Amino acid sequence: MGLPPSSTEPTRVAIATGDGVAVTEHFGYATQFQIWEFSGRAPRLVETRRNLPACGADRSAERRDPMDISVDLVADCRAVVVARIGECAINRLAALGILAFETEDAVATALRELADSTVLREPARA
Repeated sequence: MGLPPSSTEPTRVAIATGDGVAVTEHFGYATQFQIWEFSGRAPRLVETRRNLPACGADRSAERRDPMDISVDLVADCRAVVVARIGECAINRLAALGILAFETEDAVATALRELADSTVLREPARA
């Protein structure tokens, strides 16, 4: 499992999970993202990033759009894996060349499917 050794830079994937076991979070409501790094070996968890959920946020106290904050949090990733995601978030991520996937699988299953596919090896389109 993992990307072929020809990949020089590790690829990062953000997974929205509330419990660390299953993909449970909607992108706009996610309180955290696990950041997984894919390289020539098995994916490895490199960090967990806390998020201020964009949906339902009190916009009066924020100077920046909360959705921008969530998108910026995963901007160094090639893909995000979430339980659900809205069109606004998909469009903002796509503008940065970030792929979005919906699933309610276990984190391990989602990682295995990504590692076994060619989708992370395809060039980003921004």
